[in-house]
Amino acid sequence: MELKKILHTTKGLVILTILLIVSCSFHSKGDKKHKRHNAKEKAVPVVVEKLKRGDISSYITSSSTIKAEYSVDVVVETSGIVEKIFVDEGDRVKKGQTLAIVNYQELKLEKEKRYMAFLDAKKKFERTRNLYQKKLVSKEDYDKTKFNYKQSEIDYKDAILKFEKSMIKAPFNGTITNRYITEGQYVNPSEKAFSIVNNRILKAIVYIPEENIFRVKRGQSVTLTSDTTKLKFKGVVEKISSVVDPESGTVKVTIKVFPDKKIKPGMFVNVKIKTDTKTNVLLVPKKAVIYQNDRKYIFIVEKKMNTAKKIELKTGYENRDYFECLNRNLSDKTLVVIEGQNSLKNGDRVRILAK
Repeated sequence: MELKKILHTTKGLVILTILLIVSCSFHSKGDKKHKRHNAKEKAVPVVVEKLKRGDISSYITSSSTIKAEYSVDVVVETSGIVEKIFVDEGDRVKKGQTLAIVNYQELKLEKEKRYMAFLDAKKKFERTRNLYQKKLVSKEDYDKTKFNYKQSEIDYKDAILKFEKSMIKAPFNGTITNRYITEGQYVNPSEKAFSIVNNRILKAIVYIPEENIFRVKRGQSVTLTSDTTKLKFKGVVEKISSVVDPESGTVKVTIKVFPDKKIKPGMFVNVKIKTDTKTNVLLVPKKAVIYQNDRKYIFIVEKKMNTAKKIELKTGYENRDYFECLNRNLSDKTLVVIEGQNSLKNGDRVRILAK
């Protein structure tokens, strides 16, 4: 009876042990499966791209207003009535072209009258000179006719000058931007008649801080951008002032703007002077960068562990889309996170998504 009881107890223990082993094995497999599932769930989805090599330039930026190299107000040089206007605003004109006439007919008649008087005085002088050489007239008569001749010559030249002033002419090739007079109007000397600009020679003036002026040299290329029209124009550094403005601490730099029909004098532009270019350097896209406490950080992906590593980015030159990367431990094979980095922490597992 005792033996029977012992065997029964032993059998129960064996069964219980087997059940415990099976149960532990089941739970162990379930735990592993649950852990793998959790790990997969915790992987942060990101988009990555390889760093690339390329060229990048440094710039000095400023702003300015486009000006015409030649821009003048043409004034009236004689008083009288505006008899005729030959051009209007927007018309292109050539150097020496007559734009309008003032008191033209009266001054033309005066010039012709002085010319006739000059011819008469000249003939009298030549006749008297011949007689004087033959000693047929006195020295006094000779001197008098000579004086009248010279005086009539001066009067004639004066009439020519006044007549020329009756014609308002273009001082250079250009475009009429303003007309201030009308036909029939009485005008006085020095009164504005027209404004003319030469759009073929344009410039922009910028003022560069003294500490940056050593980076600016004649011949450097310049990009000018209009915020309102979104147009870009090209130019070149033409002149650099040799003095520093004591009040502002800046140096005047003149930029020659290359001709373009879309450029208008008076247009406000942002100016970028290219001071240097580095070739075949490692570039980091700006969209990958996180800014913290005035420092720049990026997340790179370590392929073996499929985890993200946060590193501080050391930068050099920059443009609109890229920073020059100065980190020596990075290369053009490095994968950088460009989307999803704001949800990452250092060491997080990542799940790379297709672009």
